Amino acid sequence: MTIAGQSAGGGAVLTLLSVPSAQGLFRGALAVSGAVLRPDGPETARAAARLLTARTGAPATAAALRDLSDDELLALQDRLAEDGPDREGLPPMLALAPFADGELVPVPAADALTTGDAGADVPLLLGFTADEFSMIPGPGDDGPPLPLLLGALGLDPARTGEFAAAYPDAPEDSLFGQALTDVMFRAPNLAVADARAARERPTWLYEFGWRSPVVGLAVHCLDLPFAFDLLDAEGVPEVAGATPPQALADAVHRAWVAFVKDQDPGADWPRYAPGTRATKVWDAESRVETDPVRHVRDLWLT
Repeated sequence: MTIAGQSAGGGAVLTLLSVPSAQGLFRGALAVSGAVLRPDGPETARAAARLLTARTGAPATAAALRDLSDDELLALQDRLAEDGPDREGLPPMLALAPFADGELVPVPAADALTTGDAGADVPLLLGFTADEFSMIPGPGDDGPPLPLLLGALGLDPARTGEFAAAYPDAPEDSLFGQALTDVMFRAPNLAVADARAARERPTWLYEFGWRSPVVGLAVHCLDLPFAFDLLDAEGVPEVAGATPPQALADAVHRAWVAFVKDQDPGADWPRYAPGTRATKVWDAESRVETDPVRHVRDLWLT
């Protein structure tokens, strides 16, 4: 089968590619805005479990959580996601996800996919939107300054000016959200694409760059009604406007269907390879560009 997922589901796709017991189950994989955890590993998982119990009183066990309602589980999740000094050392925002336990998931998915042979024979189509979480505002004048926030996300605070210069059109209060976008989605997926391309593994990378007239951004999930060709679905006008481009939906949907059917999105979308780093940019006028997100690599992966 071809496995596909978006956001946490995209991260689950990448994790499943790194699970030895799942090898041979997938003929193709489609990771859409896949959230990749850093840090990862048993200690991080145990820290998340301890924090859940400390904040909510709920034991972090399957037996204790199995019979809770959806609303009760979401309430626990919200408590875990709240800011606080006791969250130090956990991944930003996403602390409930598959962690490498040393057994079922022997090593973190990011490591398995970039330094090991995980998913080597599985064609992979992956990518992200341009502005995933850029709508999340910074903490404002009363919160930590941007250099400190970037440092917490893994970027040398001395490179704050370089980071801001990479997004010259971004309002200052959107830079923290852009950093989250880079750290959680763009940089880790780019690292996977680069590593697979270096090993000549079949890989296609995209960036969904069409910006909604409603929010002015290519935000998280905006690409989904285009990919499924459901621009007339309930709720779509609220995020994509009254007249989102049907031609774009036709093109994205056609590429997805071709990939699921043939493990190749089509002749107009070349593989991602070291020499060209050809990347499909989905927009009102879609195109293939050479390494359009190189600044993400320069900032976060070097």
